[in-house]
Amino acid sequence: MTSMYVVLMMVLLSLSADSSAVNDDCLKVGDVAPIFYAHKIGGGDFFLSKVVGDKVHPDKRRPIVLNFFTTSCIPCRKEIPYIQTLHIEYPKYSIYLVNIGENKDKVKKYISKMGYTLPVLHDKYGIISKKYKASVTPTFVIITEGGKISYYKRGFKESDTELIQQEMQKLSGKIKEEVQDTLKKNY
Repeated sequence: MTSMYVVLMMVLLSLSADSSAVNDDCLKVGDVAPIFYAHKIGGGDFFLSKVVGDKVHPDKRRPIVLNFFTTSCIPCRKEIPYIQTLHIEYPKYSIYLVNIGENKDKVKKYISKMGYTLPVLHDKYGIISKKYKASVTPTFVIITEGGKISYYKRGFKESDTELIQQEMQKLSGKIKEEVQDTLKKNY
């Protein structure tokens, strides 16, 4: 009985160590968002440094949402349609799906089959996902106009939609305040 207790404790300790390691391996709110460049699946290029940060002209700055996914990710199939509704509800945000390491043609067919309309960035070699510590799909990230992580989560639960909504509303309020402050200073 004692040996069974010891084994159980060892298993529990190893599980708790693993879960804390996962938490330590995430980007944190307030961290500077890693800069990257990617090809868009539909054509063109995306440079994060051209839309966030203090060096970007205020007219070109936008908050960015990244959603890391793979075509085989079942939770992604639940989250992405919700993200598409955010695109309509929050037009000031630039929202991108980021495909991790899959063939471009396979991703194009998948996006078309699923009816997704959001732009898709192709992380062909997984370099962006490593920078963003997106070891689980989906991974959802909101980046402020100033280039900082505002929200970061891995996986998907139905209750996540409320948290995402709250964060986007909060950040939208900050955007409105910044615009009003800029108008007051300039006029």
